Amino acid sequence: MTDNRPAPAPKPPGKAKPQGLDPRLARIGALAVWLVSGLGFLLVADLTAMDRLTLGAIALAAFTPAIIVSLGLLVAAATWSLSRETHHLQGAVDELRRVVVQREAETAALSPVAQSRLEDLKSAQEETDTRLTMFFSQRTRPPSMPSDAPAPPDQQATFPLDSDAQTTDAPLPPADLIRALNFPENEDDAEGFHSLRRALSDPRIAPLIRAAQDVLTRLAQEGIYMDDLRPDRARPEFWRAFAQGTRGPMIAPLGGIRDRSCLAITSGRMRSDPEFRASAHLFLREFDRVFSAFTPQADDSQITAIADTRSARAFMLVGRVSGVFSR
Repeated sequence: MTDNRPAPAPKPPGKAKPQGLDPRLARIGALAVWLVSGLGFLLVADLTAMDRLTLGAIALAAFTPAIIVSLGLLVAAATWSLSRETHHLQGAVDELRRVVVQREAETAALSPVAQSRLEDLKSAQEETDTRLTMFFSQRTRPPSMPSDAPAPPDQQATFPLDSDAQTTDAPLPPADLIRALNFPENEDDAEGFHSLRRALSDPRIAPLIRAAQDVLTRLAQEGIYMDDLRPDRARPEFWRAFAQGTRGPMIAPLGGIRDRSCLAITSGRMRSDPEFRASAHLFLREFDRVFSAFTPQADDSQITAIADTRSARAFMLVGRVSGVFSR
C-alpha cells in the first residue's frame, strides 16, 4: 500500500549552529595573541645588552605559542566555513528530495487519468488511420454516414488490405492502376474503390498499394498532404529513363517537389524515425518495381497520368529526400 502522507519538511538551510569558530573571531584572536607575544618579547628582551643568540631564544619562546595558537584558530575557522557549507548543502538536498517526493506523489495520483487519456488518444489515432486509408492526402473530408445507414453497394467506409477477389494472370489495366495509385477521391468515388480493390487483389500491385498507404498516412500525420504539393512536371522520357535503371542527376527533373517545408519535415522524419525510414525505402523499391513493369506497354499520356497520382507525388518527395535523383 502506498504511503501518501506528505514528506516531512526539511530544516531551513543555515539554521543549525556550525561547528568551529567564526573566521572574524579567529582573526581577532590571532591578532590578540600576536600582540601579547610581541609585548612579552619587548618586556623580556634587552636589545642593547643581550647578544643575538639570546635574543633569538627569547623570540622563539615568545612567538612559538602565537604560531601554534594562530594555526589552531585557522583550523577552527576553516571548520566553521565547511560546517556552514555542509548545512546549506544538506538543506538544498532536503528541499530537492521533498520536491521529488511531491512530484512522484502527484504523478502516482494522476497516473490513472493519464492512462485513460492515452487510451483515448490511441483509439482516436487508430480510427484516424482507418479513415485515412480512403483519402490520405485530402485536408477536408466529407461527413461520415450515420452508423445505422447501410453502405452503398460499391462503397465501403474501410477496405481490407487482403482481398478475397479472384486473382488472374492478366495484368491490371493501366486505368485501374492509375486510379488505385491515386486512391479514392472521397466516399462517393465508386470507380476509385473498384480500382483499389482490383489492385489489392493483384499480388504484383498490392505490396505497392500497402507501402504507399503507409507512407501517405505517416506524411499526413506530419501535415504533409499530396493534394497541396505542386511538383514540376517531368517529361515522359525522364520517367522512362528511370524505369530503365537510370539514376542520379540524369533523372533530376523527377524530384520536382520544391516545397522547402515539406522537404525539411520529411528529411527530419527520415532521420529520427527508423520505422518511417524503413517504410519509405520499401515504398521506393515497390514503386520502382511496379513502374518499371508498367512503362514498356504505356504511352506518354499514361505515364503522365501515373506521374500525377498521389503515390507518384509521394515518390518524388521521398525520393528527393533519399537522394534517388542526385546520386
